[in-house]
Amino acid sequence: MKIPKKYNVLANNQGFSQVELIVVIVIVLILMIGAVGAGMLLPALAKAKAKAQRIACVNNLKQVGIATRIYATDNQDRFPWQVPAIETGPDGKEVMTGGTAEYLASSKYKETWKHWQALSNELSNPKVLRCPRDENRNQVVSFSDSSFGGENGNLSFSYFIGKGADEAKPNNILSGDRNIVFGDYNNDDDNKGTHQKFGKQFSATRRPEWTESLHESQGDILLSDSSVQQASASRLAQYMIDSSDKDNELMFPAGK
Repeated sequence: MKIPKKYNVLANNQGFSQVELIVVIVIVLILMIGAVGAGMLLPALAKAKAKAQRIACVNNLKQVGIATRIYATDNQDRFPWQVPAIETGPDGKEVMTGGTAEYLASSKYKETWKHWQALSNELSNPKVLRCPRDENRNQVVSFSDSSFGGENGNLSFSYFIGKGADEAKPNNILSGDRNIVFGDYNNDDDNKGTHQKFGKQFSATRRPEWTESLHESQGDILLSDSSVQQASASRLAQYMIDSSDKDNELMFPAGK
């Protein structure tokens, strides 16, 4: 049986015309260029995002510096962890201060969050205490015990606290990014929080360093004069050496 020509698909298939072939080649080239461009653009975007988050982290610590200075001005140049909860006023009566000195002992490491909670009036928003690069922090919305504190309170903030912070000693470390490793201690592996002494005697094989978890093996430090410094590992060690605090004891949040 002979198939009519108009129904014979193969008979009508003349292949790509020259114009159609050129169009297809152009489309393929555009897609290839787009893929290569995206491959180059994505790393650049990721780098720009990390830089913006680092700047936000620095600004957070600057706000912490302002908050602690305001608190110290109202409390005889002392920070919350240096103020007893109850003090005797000028009239001889006991006054509730809101200080957290009773949680300063190393055995109270699970309550480190209380020192930041004591600054709730000065900080207003607990988000200031979270580094934008720190993805495993509690997304708290207030400084209440039920939100910021409790059993997981040490996951509500990203910044350590320096026990030796002192308004009169500007080089002493007040706060900074938590992601520090020193000897057997690595904050990224710490699931509770701790008080860690660093001292001043460091060597090439034993010195404080930053992990890669926040700022690509770097970090930010807040000094007692309210200045914020972006520091490499070598600079971190140097800031501790330059501090007048012989112990350089830091109160860390949980790392995970």
